[in-house]
Amino acid sequence: MVPLNDEDLVVDLIPLLKARVILISNHYLGSINHTLLTLEALKKRNLPLKGLIFNGDPNPETERVILHHAKVKCLLRIMKEPVIDQGVVKKYAALLKENWHE
Repeated sequence: MVPLNDEDLVVDLIPLLKARVILISNHYLGSINHTLLTLEALKKRNLPLKGLIFNGDPNPETERVILHHAKVKCLLRIMKEPVIDQGVVKKYAALLKENWHE
């Protein structure tokens, strides 16, 4: 629901680009609610969801609750990294590729 301008939202681009959504869920107070509300908005618009990526320190119970209600796959968990460089990006790209099943 991020505004691009006064009329358009990022969610409006998804069908135009014929893209599938990968939703990123950060771990913080309220993340379960925010993630499930976002999933509901995507479903209401019939937008295709590929899966979820969890970002931040692991929180197994939060992830369990979100995945249980969302009924989607966790594609990746991204840890808090001290530095983001080419090596870190390659590491997560390889992990994502392992979990990317059509």
